[in-house]
Amino acid sequence: MCRHTLVFESTSNDSESVVGEECHIVSGAKSGPRSDSSFPRDKIDDVSNLILLCRVHHKQIDDQVETYTPDLLRIIKSNHEKWVEDKLKDAPKIPKVRVVRDKAQIPEKLNVIHTGKEMFGILTGCLASYMDYSDNLSDEELDLVGSFLQNAKDWSELAQDMEPIQKINASRDLDAELSALREMDLFAFAAVEIQKMVGGISGDSEFPVLHLTVSKANDPNVVSGES
Repeated sequence: MCRHTLVFESTSNDSESVVGEECHIVSGAKSGPRSDSSFPRDKIDDVSNLILLCRVHHKQIDDQVETYTPDLLRIIKSNHEKWVEDKLKDAPKIPKVRVVRDKAQIPEKLNVIHTGKEMFGILTGCLASYMDYSDNLSDEELDLVGSFLQNAKDWSELAQDMEPIQKINASRDLDAELSALREMDLFAFAAVEIQKMVGGISGDSEFPVLHLTVSKANDPNVVSGES
């Protein structure tokens, strides 16, 4: 009725605030506003019998039931729904959100990672990842590789919010895992690709993506001398 905002957006500290009130056009209570004994009981809480109002107008329609009859409230609701529909038609079409990759940004090769500190620096800030590993690994090798890749993914999600001592400890853990991989003749290779998110209401934005693979030294995909 007043077209005031009835739901306020959440903040960084609190959830959204719903200031609108759900009102019954025909009350389900015997002595309630606009009560009607012939009205189907199973329709009392149906959306067709509900209208969302601010607190002031909720109080007004329930006090002035002779003026705000069920028929009038249905007309008010219908007119408002039509008004919203017309407003949405006038709104500019929001482009579909999609990810765009630039061929120039896709790494042609991945560089070998020598230390945990180097690994942690590369994965910090990455918002997605592509991970791979050599074929024909033993069960023991797969367990080690799987643990390393999972930990790298976990650290990438947490890195930006970590304290300096936590970053040092994470780098130390990654260093130990890299050493364990080298003992099995396995090496980690990594690089970062910048991808772009386009469309939506916030416009285009870039985000880094981690490429990480663990390979045997004799894997055909490993180019000799590149490390």
